[in-house]
Amino acid sequence: MKRSRAMYSGDASDPLHQQVRDTIAEAVASGAYAPGEKLPSERRLCEDLGVSRMTLRRALMSLVDDELLQSAAGRGWFVAGGPVGEPGNVLLSFTDLGRERGFFAGAKVLHREVRRADLDEAEALGVAPGSEMLDLRRLRLLDDVAIAIDHSRVPLILAPQLAHVDFTDSSLYAVLREADAEPVRCTASVQAVAADDEQAALLCVEPGWPLLQFSQVALDRGGRPVDLSVVHYRGDRYRFRTSLVARRTSRSMKGSNGGTALS
Repeated sequence: MKRSRAMYSGDASDPLHQQVRDTIAEAVASGAYAPGEKLPSERRLCEDLGVSRMTLRRALMSLVDDELLQSAAGRGWFVAGGPVGEPGNVLLSFTDLGRERGFFAGAKVLHREVRRADLDEAEALGVAPGSEMLDLRRLRLLDDVAIAIDHSRVPLILAPQLAHVDFTDSSLYAVLREADAEPVRCTASVQAVAADDEQAALLCVEPGWPLLQFSQVALDRGGRPVDLSVVHYRGDRYRFRTSLVARRTSRSMKGSNGGTALS
């Protein structure tokens, strides 16, 4: 987007850094920068605005204090975008979601083991009871900010290499994609729950804080279950979108008692 060089008056009542702050805030409000978008480099902004790095930094920090911008160490300045979330009806891995928003997606592995699937897990995953599976629990981060706790269980028969992957910086879905078991759709249930003590500590909230719990089974192109997972998102850092379509019904139907039931 082409931007003209800003001109500031030394006679203005507001300090120079405040004038710069107002100029950037107006650009955000006008839609010149979209939510989640990264601003140009500080060098570029200094050139465009005709101010020193010190003045620019004061303006940017003021916008952070006002929650209009967010700062990511070593990566620059971003327009505050509110809670993250997948586009409606699109299945994305956490890593892909972060990449689309310009964030670095990372993880802290909380638990990892290869174990035997119990009866319920085997039924959900379509494997024999006692089959080997990867049990993986991770704290998911975007630019080192805790977003969710992800507990996944994946049959090892799909991708034996899962037992040796470092999931601190590797995507589970990417490994499944390479093994020709890419998740392309999922069935899920969503409910609000209160954070327990462990979840609260991991997500940096108070016990009882609202979380969004996703219980889901991801399926590959052949309809084969490839991932049984439960994910707990911080309620203020994730937004779930979907599209709903009205079920087609006639305006009236015969009720079981012979009367008329109206839709």
